[in-house]
Amino acid sequence: MNRLEYWLSAAGLRILAWLFGRLAHHLDRVVLASPRKPALDGNLLAIEEAIRTSRPDVEVVVLAEPYSYGLAGKIRYAGRMVRAMYHLRTAGLVILDNAWLPVHVAPHPQRTVVVQVWHAAGALKRFGVDVVQRLAEPERTFLHRHYDWVVTSGEASREPWSRALRTPLQRVVALGSARTDRLLDPVALAGIRARVVAAHPALAGRRVVTYAPTFRGRGRGKRPAEGLDASRLRATLPADDALVLKSHPNLDPSLVDTRGFDVVIDPAEDMNDLLAATDILVTDYSSSIFEWALLRRPLVLLVPDLEAYERDPGLYVDYRTEMIGTQVQDTDGVAAAILGERFDLAPYEAFVARHLGGCDGAASARIVARFVRAVPGRAASSGEVG
Repeated sequence: MNRLEYWLSAAGLRILAWLFGRLAHHLDRVVLASPRKPALDGNLLAIEEAIRTSRPDVEVVVLAEPYSYGLAGKIRYAGRMVRAMYHLRTAGLVILDNAWLPVHVAPHPQRTVVVQVWHAAGALKRFGVDVVQRLAEPERTFLHRHYDWVVTSGEASREPWSRALRTPLQRVVALGSARTDRLLDPVALAGIRARVVAAHPALAGRRVVTYAPTFRGRGRGKRPAEGLDASRLRATLPADDALVLKSHPNLDPSLVDTRGFDVVIDPAEDMNDLLAATDILVTDYSSSIFEWALLRRPLVLLVPDLEAYERDPGLYVDYRTEMIGTQVQDTDGVAAAILGERFDLAPYEAFVARHLGGCDGAASARIVARFVRAVPGRAASSGEVG
């Protein structure tokens, strides 16, 4: 979004906000809004399920409205933002998992509570407005404003998320990451693994080694990670190992080299579902490390560019002193770690306690109990959260 688009959008949304603010308010309406995908996933999906189970009396409105590029796409998106502003101005509770323009253009009514749960756990790489390279306009002006509460996975991420999401520290609460609940339910975990294997028969009866790196760069300049020769690794691993690729959903698939992998997972598939079916994870700076830690399974970190990544975008976790897993520099290092089973799981307990203290399998219920019962207004949400 360029400056002109932002100022025009913001002006139009503020006029709508004034108009919609005079309509009847629905205190029993909960809006779950995501600009990431055309359907809810992760935290919002888990929260929706918890609301429908424990609070069937509550009206739930789902607004899954990804930003569109191109003139036609932007016009359609503008139309969806009219509906979004209506619900923001008339609902009792709005829960988000990313930046959402209607929230940021102007303060919302005191009677509406806006909660940001984000779409990832923990605080690994710097994000939001807390980035090394200062944000350009118009993002520097509007991004991540006007949240009433931010929900994070553990104490270690409260301060980073406070800075990244421009929310006072006392309003950032470690209630847990809702998307992790299923990973801590043995029955649900087994069911997810069975579904993943059924969808990808090449995984059946094999040890699953998943390579799931994050991207490099930002915006339209995002590019895949480098450093892994999948064909070389595949030739080194035994035949009863399945080598799986899960690239980042924000990457252009045409940029991703899929040669050498036994299975290539659709980038849009839920990462936590794949984690449930994975025996060894190979990644780098992906926030999936936090969810993976809850499973207490072997982790290989392929980080030949660690020093560069520490400079930009920057990291909240010191890989040299705080990070779990086995760190390697190249494909041969990945192979050696896997074949030699060079994994120390002992540090996981302290890591989980520090970064995932709220993730105990009941985060969804806790979030619903905390905020849905507080729908009548922000004043009811002003107490400290235990």
